Amino acid sequence: MTPVISFLEFKNQTTMPTLVLVGLHHNQDGNPHDVLAYRQALSNCRIILDRARTRNTPVAHARTITPKTASERLHYPPWISGFEPARSDMVFDVLQPSCYSNIEFAQTMEYSQGNFAIAGLFGETTCLSTAIDAHHRRHSLIYLSDASICRNNGCVPAAMFHHAVSQVVSAYGEVMEVAKWSLLLSSNRRTN
Repeated sequence: MTPVISFLEFKNQTTMPTLVLVGLHHNQDGNPHDVLAYRQALSNCRIILDRARTRNTPVAHARTITPKTASERLHYPPWISGFEPARSDMVFDVLQPSCYSNIEFAQTMEYSQGNFAIAGLFGETTCLSTAIDAHHRRHSLIYLSDASICRNNGCVPAAMFHHAVSQVVSAYGEVMEVAKWSLLLSSNRRTN
């Protein structure tokens, strides 16, 4: 059985970043993603999730919920198979795009000195807005671009949109690929 993680354990953490995975649940708007890019991003998310768990790296899941009525607040979207949180993982429900819109997430990042890597299915909303908020808090964010994807917005092809978002995120944090981040994580060096 996996132990339950206490947030306070990460208060003075400086070398081990938290892995934040966003949007790895079934959403209500279908999957307006490029199918090949979607599969590749999920594959890379599995790689980093497995690597993080092997290295005992803290893992956080951000789940976007959009309740329309009071009764729908009790309905949570199901996780994508293979990405169900472990007992030791943190789960944060966000109503707005930024993970920092969840007060517990913001407090956890303060405790861990804001050292985290982010990846997932909402690069253009959750990842980007979280990067901007992290920058304003002087937190150290790494955006894992090949483990992230942007939805097709109808005007710009998804691949071009994702590339543009990655360029914008680079103004607020570091953009990195999974292979490099995994190598840094394995060598147990600072990743910020």
